[in-house]
Amino acid sequence: MKEISSKDNQWVKLACSLKTKKGRQEQRRVLVEGIRIISDAAVHGIQDVTCFISSKGLQRKGASLLQEKGKQLGWRFFFVTDGVYDKLKDTQNSQGIAAILPFFEYAAADVVKLSDMRLILYLQAIQDPGNLGTIIRTAAAGNVAAIFLSPDSVDLYNDKTMRSAMGALFKIPVVQHVELSAVLHFCKVSGRRLLGTSPHGKKSYADMEYSQPIVLAFGNEGNGLTENFLQACDELITIPMCHDTESLNLSMSVGIVIYKAWEMQEFREDSDD
Repeated sequence: MKEISSKDNQWVKLACSLKTKKGRQEQRRVLVEGIRIISDAAVHGIQDVTCFISSKGLQRKGASLLQEKGKQLGWRFFFVTDGVYDKLKDTQNSQGIAAILPFFEYAAADVVKLSDMRLILYLQAIQDPGNLGTIIRTAAAGNVAAIFLSPDSVDLYNDKTMRSAMGALFKIPVVQHVELSAVLHFCKVSGRRLLGTSPHGKKSYADMEYSQPIVLAFGNEGNGLTENFLQACDELITIPMCHDTESLNLSMSVGIVIYKAWEMQEFREDSDD
């Protein structure tokens, strides 16, 4: 494993540039930290990865296995001094392992081929990166086929989003920059109904029929779905709440509905292979 001792090394400069949204967009790469998410990348066969390991990282459980698997995938590994790693790390209590990963890019056309009966989520103008990461993690666990993300949502590769998703980005396609017109076209070509969630929905989520192909939409944390989007939906559903409460956390709302939908499908794990 080659050693990097200079903070001016080209790989270190590249990694540091990925701490900004502009840098990530220009390079189409993201910097992640922690053995769990990097090991998940190896398990899912992600290629074109550059991994930085400090002396602390080498002592981590699973570090040797990660190197072995990574080398099989053609990963680049660098041992970095503590001073160099201090420049790379994004957390106070770092694990001593970081990596540059390629973007996980999907298009709506990729999703058309997925199983008809699994839900697809549409998220409009999501602003909290922790919410987005938690939703991705919950969706992957709850048998959701894919997620569509509107253009004005928080950056998918925000470090808080990546940490909250806990490696689920490797398990579920997330299609970014999806406008309402693209959602409607997708529903038309895939034969799906578009359901919107709203406090003013006429039907409880628990009474909805989920044995049909559906795109399920959730809106911004503070304002919900826009009026234009609500009007385009085939039906609006709601989550009942006690009269003296204002709202539920967005990621909690998503979890409630997708698990009810999966329960009504008898928790079948449909395969798209």
